Amino acid sequence: MAGHKKSYTDRTQTDVHMAKIKFTEPFIKTLPLPTAHHVLYHDEVARGLAVRITRTGSRSFLFCYSHDGRERRLSMGPWSPPASNRLGTLATRKAGGTLDWARQEAARLRLLVQSGADPMQQKQDARAEREAARQQAAREITIETLASRYIAEWAKPRKRTWPEDERRLDAIVVPAWGKRKVKSITRADVSALLAPVATGAGMRPAEAGARLALVRKLFSFAMDQGIIDMHPCLRMQLPCGKPAPRTRALTTAHDLRVLWRVTEPGSLWAREPANSALRERRFIEAEADALRLLLLTAARASEVTDMPWSELDLDAAIWVLPAARSKNKRTHLVPLVPAAVELLRRRRETSDSEYVFPATRRDHITDRNLSRPLKEVCQRLIAYGVDIAPFTPHDLRRTVETGMAASRVPKEYRDRVLNHVDSSVGGMHYNMYDYMDEKREALEKWARRLEGLLADTVATVVPMRRRIA
Repeated sequence: MAGHKKSYTDRTQTDVHMAKIKFTEPFIKTLPLPTAHHVLYHDEVARGLAVRITRTGSRSFLFCYSHDGRERRLSMGPWSPPASNRLGTLATRKAGGTLDWARQEAARLRLLVQSGADPMQQKQDARAEREAARQQAAREITIETLASRYIAEWAKPRKRTWPEDERRLDAIVVPAWGKRKVKSITRADVSALLAPVATGAGMRPAEAGARLALVRKLFSFAMDQGIIDMHPCLRMQLPCGKPAPRTRALTTAHDLRVLWRVTEPGSLWAREPANSALRERRFIEAEADALRLLLLTAARASEVTDMPWSELDLDAAIWVLPAARSKNKRTHLVPLVPAAVELLRRRRETSDSEYVFPATRRDHITDRNLSRPLKEVCQRLIAYGVDIAPFTPHDLRRTVETGMAASRVPKEYRDRVLNHVDSSVGGMHYNMYDYMDEKREALEKWARRLEGLLADTVATVVPMRRRIA
C-alpha cells in the first residue's frame, strides 16, 4: 500500500502463495529460491505467521492479518537459524529470529488484533516517537558539539579555508559558549562576543565581520539540522559598520623596493634569526620567497604557500593549479616569468621536501606565516623611520592587478591572470580557451614594469592588442 515504510508490506498482485505447512527450522533453511520476486509460505501452527523468501535467498517472518477490512502484513524481521545445532537448545530456540520466537510473537500480535488494535499502526507510532525523541535530543546539544559537527559536516567538505573557521571557533566561540545549549544563545550573547573587536579602543572591523560571518554560518547549520528554530543573528549588523574595502597597492618604486630589499635572500630581514625575539621581526627564507612569488604570479597566498613541486613544470615555465586548490574550483594555468622560474630553481636545488615552502612543524608554511611576520616587519620599518604604509599579502595581488592595468593589459586578460570567474553563460559553460599566451604576455609586461620600478625607471609600455576571435 502506497506510503508504507519498507518494514510493512501489503498484498500485491505479484505475491505467490504456497499451501499452509507446518514450519520447522530445517524446512525454512532449505526453501528453494523462487523464480518470482518472492514467495510466501504460511505456517499451519501459528495463525497469521508466514515466511517470505526472495530470489536472493533472503528469508524473513511476516505477520498477516486484517484490520478495518484491509489485509496487512507486518514485517517481524529476518529469519535466523538456531546457533547451537539443527533444532537448537531451549535458549537458542527462544532467541530473536528463530521459528519458536516468531510463533510466540505471532501469538502476541494476534491477541492485539483480536482486541481491536492495529500492530502496524502501533509500530509506526513507536517509530515516530523514537524519531521525535531523537530530534529532541539533537536540540539539546551544546555549542562545543555543534562546532565539531559544523567543521566535520559542513566546513571541511565545502571550504578551503575551514582551518580558519576551526581556529576562531576553538579560540573565541567555544571558550565563551562551549558548555551552553545551542538553543540558549541569544542576540545579546552574540553582541557580547563581538564587542571586543566591534566597539571601543580595540575595534577591528575586519575581524568583527569575520566573527559575525562565522557565527551566522554556525547557527544557519544548526537551523538546517533542526537543532534550533530561530536564528539569533537574523539581520544583525555590526555596530562598527562594514569594514571599508581595502585599496592598498604597492604602486610606487619606493614601496616595491622596500619589499624587495626586506625579502632579499640572505639579507638582514630574511635570515634565520639568532633568537626568538628577532624572529618576530624577520622573515625566514621560505616566507620571503613566497612573498616574492606572490608579486610575480598574482596568486592567492594560500595557493602559493601550499604549493607542491608536483604542480610545477619549470622547463615549460608553467604552474598548474588544480581545481581542488583553486577558489573557483577550476584548474588554473599560471605562466611563470623568468624571475619566478629562477626563484623556484634556487629553492629546488636545496629542497628535499615535496612542498616548495616547507615548514619545521608541518608539511608547509601557511598564509598566516606570511601575514603575521609581514605585519611585524612593517611595524618595525615604520619604527625605524621608513616611510611605508602597512600592507598584507593579499595587497600584493592587488598590486599586480594595478600594475598590469598600468601596462595597458585589457581587463579580460587581467581577470584570467587572477583566475576570476567569468559569470556569463558563455564564460561559465562554453568558453574553454585557457588564455595561456595572453596570460604569459600580461605577466611578462608586469615583470618588465616591476623590474623598471625596482631600478626606479619604468619600462616603456606597449599596449596589448586583443586577439580577434
